[in-house]
Amino acid sequence: MERHLWAAADILRGRMDAAEYKDFLAALLYLKRANDEPGGPLPESARWERLSDPEFGGPGLQLPRALTALGNRPGHEQLRDLYAHVHFSAVDDRRLIDLIDHFGRVRLRDEDLAYPGMLGDAYEFLLQQFADAAGRKGGEFFTPRAVVRLMTELAQPRPGMRVYDPCVGTGGMLVAAAKYVEDHGGDPHDLTLAGQDTNRSAWSSAAANMLTHGVERFRLEPTDSLTRPMDADGGFDLVLSNPPFAMDYRLDEVPRVEQRMPYGRTSERGKADLMFLQHMLDMARGRNGSVISVLPMGVLFRGGQEQLIRSRLLDADLIEAVIGLAPNLFHGTGIPTSLIVLRAAGQRDPERRGTVQFINADREFQRGRTQNVLLPEHVQKIAATFHSRQEIPGFSRIIPREVLAESGDNLTVHRYVTDAPQAERQDLQAHLKGGMPVDEITPKLPLLAAYDLAPSDLFLARAGSPGYMDFLPRGERPDAASLTALAHAREQELWAAYEEGWQAAADHITAHLPRDDEPRRATRPLASLRDELTKALQVPMLAVALLDAHGLGGAVAGWWQGSESTLRSLAANGFTAVVDGWCDDVEALLSQTDHPHRDSRPSAAEREAAYRHPVVAALLPNFLAKLTGERAAQADLDEQYKELGPEDPDSDSHATAEEEALREEFKMARRKVRARIRNLEAGFSVTAARSGLDADRLRDVVLAVLRSDLAGRLEDQLARSRAELVRTYENWEVKYGLSFREVEDRLPGAAETSRALRQTPWSARGSRGERDKQAALLFNVIDAEKLIEAVDAKLEIKQHFVLLPALDSTANHDLSSDRLSLGEVLRHSSYGVTGPLSTDERGIPVVAPRNLTDGGLNLADLRYATEQGRTRPRLRPGDVLVSRIRPREDPSPLRVAIWRGELAEATFSDTVTRLVPDTERLVLDYLEAWLQHPQVRRQLQSLSWSAHPHRDLLNVDIDLPSPKEQLRMASEIGKLAEERADRRIQLAKVSLIRAALTSALVGSGD
Repeated sequence: MERHLWAAADILRGRMDAAEYKDFLAALLYLKRANDEPGGPLPESARWERLSDPEFGGPGLQLPRALTALGNRPGHEQLRDLYAHVHFSAVDDRRLIDLIDHFGRVRLRDEDLAYPGMLGDAYEFLLQQFADAAGRKGGEFFTPRAVVRLMTELAQPRPGMRVYDPCVGTGGMLVAAAKYVEDHGGDPHDLTLAGQDTNRSAWSSAAANMLTHGVERFRLEPTDSLTRPMDADGGFDLVLSNPPFAMDYRLDEVPRVEQRMPYGRTSERGKADLMFLQHMLDMARGRNGSVISVLPMGVLFRGGQEQLIRSRLLDADLIEAVIGLAPNLFHGTGIPTSLIVLRAAGQRDPERRGTVQFINADREFQRGRTQNVLLPEHVQKIAATFHSRQEIPGFSRIIPREVLAESGDNLTVHRYVTDAPQAERQDLQAHLKGGMPVDEITPKLPLLAAYDLAPSDLFLARAGSPGYMDFLPRGERPDAASLTALAHAREQELWAAYEEGWQAAADHITAHLPRDDEPRRATRPLASLRDELTKALQVPMLAVALLDAHGLGGAVAGWWQGSESTLRSLAANGFTAVVDGWCDDVEALLSQTDHPHRDSRPSAAEREAAYRHPVVAALLPNFLAKLTGERAAQADLDEQYKELGPEDPDSDSHATAEEEALREEFKMARRKVRARIRNLEAGFSVTAARSGLDADRLRDVVLAVLRSDLAGRLEDQLARSRAELVRTYENWEVKYGLSFREVEDRLPGAAETSRALRQTPWSARGSRGERDKQAALLFNVIDAEKLIEAVDAKLEIKQHFVLLPALDSTANHDLSSDRLSLGEVLRHSSYGVTGPLSTDERGIPVVAPRNLTDGGLNLADLRYATEQGRTRPRLRPGDVLVSRIRPREDPSPLRVAIWRGELAEATFSDTVTRLVPDTERLVLDYLEAWLQHPQVRRQLQSLSWSAHPHRDLLNVDIDLPSPKEQLRMASEIGKLAEERADRRIQLAKVSLIRAALTSALVGSGD
């Protein structure tokens, strides 16, 4: 249904603004629904078959007549002129006929829909898409549904309530209130819903939203709520709204201002926010109701009349909570916003009176492409914290009225609850003398306990110093791999608990929803099923104590929201119908279309959506794995083909002929893999896979889809927790794993620095004299830092200088060496395998240019070759591998690595040159150092690699000292390289200590 409506939008897209053509679609949807509903008289001029008939003037004339006739029916007075503002004449008749034909393809009776309210959900999807397309204008009529859901979770509307929205927009707040009541077992028809909006387009969209959701008791007026307030008719129990921010108004146009707005008046220029809020309170006064409204942050802290109004609201004990939201949640504004919750005087729970709850939820969001999003887990966490009145450090606090008064009744959330990351503490004692401070371990004890870890598992106790622990010796410290292994062991316990919980949850779903062979019966509200499922899943998993209640609750809340339409459809139709609907959905994505303005074939995105549908994994578990494997093989072949470089049709050389043969081999391999993909896709049919399944198996399919979705969300939570464990220890080691004492002990001439370090009392804040000592020590650390930089620079020169006698035959030195071509001192050299490679790990590993890096070999992303009767050259320890980063491109940086037997039976690609030295004349490490020397690299990179790289490389001259001298040089270069690596670690550590000392000296003094 969503695709059907969005395809209708395609017919109009490009002809008008998104905010305009949503009215066209809403009008057609309203008209089609009225025509398809059985029973009840339909005016002759409103009949669908007349719309395109030229006898009646064509669609441009007939559509307004039909809509007017619908609004003039007895009992439909509030729908009169609902779409009078829509100018159908703005679109040519041909396009209108396409639109009418498109809507005419689908019947919209209740019996044709998967579940009651489905049409309304699809229409809300359409509104969301329009708001996204409209950008800033979208914010004028649409509040993101996640924010609406949060507001209804805070409000908890009940049957019998009267609910009002003074800036109703597309009616999302009112519809959400009705859905909340229905989901919790109440009768949504027992609600009275009312709203106002000056924008007639928004007003008509709100009406359509009500109608498509089956809401019957509603009253909407296209009027301004400040200047022409709706008759409250005794008042409302609940007001929910997202009024326009910083709007102008005219005080002389506001009727009964003293009575309606007794807490004060704001400036007329851009300050209508608190006037709207007082209007909401006035509409709720008659029934002692509640108000929940979106507000811009400025309203919470500005002075003048706004401060006076805040103070009077607080004095009247009306403000119950202020919730700070993340920035960029709303269309049209990126600023952070807030929610304010107000209760009528005397209606607050006794324990809440005289206080305001502040919730700082500005980090509760997921970053989107153009807009941030509140996820279900964020909504669940905020609402649960509000209702429980829980105080959570950095998230929620309860502030008494007198404390607010001391702050000038400033209600800025960050003033009372800050989640800003604190400046990271730097323990100078640990930095200087080593060890891990116990008080920095303590805040992470819950995280360690979740994985059954104690501090003693990661550190050693320090005798006589209970405030510090020592790191394990190097080589024994945990790393990311070992911590991940520990996490895996604990996660398996959680997955076992999950399986136990899921079995109970599946039993609840089966018991709650009728089987296909059972007669339809009234099912219990989905809310009762949600409570049962939440308890069944959370109880065993909370017992494992790996994830907290918020993490688990968020996973379940997100799963529930994502599965809600499936569960509604199950309740209405049963398991078989749901699977059949999924299969229809997949087949529809892959079917030909007769859309008048697009290609009839399914797009790549539609095919991918079909293959990724959850039912595919349940019915055809091997299809997606095979397709993914073949696509990976195709992508890999394409990448390898690019490495061959552009074709050169003008060249008739022998090398080009070989290359052309290789190109043909690649082309054949690519044709074969594309054929296999086509065959896979041609044989794809979920309908065929479904046809042989009985009712019990179809039930299992639905449960498998639901289970897989929840498992994926749970894995996301586990991945975040696992990453935090690894990140925590890595941060500790980077921070304190190397002390300055260790660094300076290895520095030349550091005795004075050492004595200063050992005599400075860093554990206490002290006198001016101690500050002078701190400054002196800081100078010593700066001197040490500069010394390390100087030493590293000298080491680099020494590395290069070691080989200079061998590189300069004209130099005056005692080194006896021969100048030979490289080819003369190799046993042999060769290129590796040609032809296409694959990602099939059952083949032979092939080292390619991508695997040679500045830091050595990186074998994380290998390709593989299959035997197929061809002899493959095998790599042996001691082989020297040389390649360019981009083998077929000049100039391109050179990469060199020694193969030390990292993988058994590995080979190398034809874009890598293997050099096998004659070890009686050429020492392996000397050859590596020679190839990596900057002077040699420049010489090699000047070669014409694209023509005859093998021959040109072997003709390069190499100065060859005696084997003994080569060993000495290579050993010296290796030691210098190790020392340089150590110096870089030291330099990073000393820079960190200098920053900490500087902060302690000129900052807070801590």
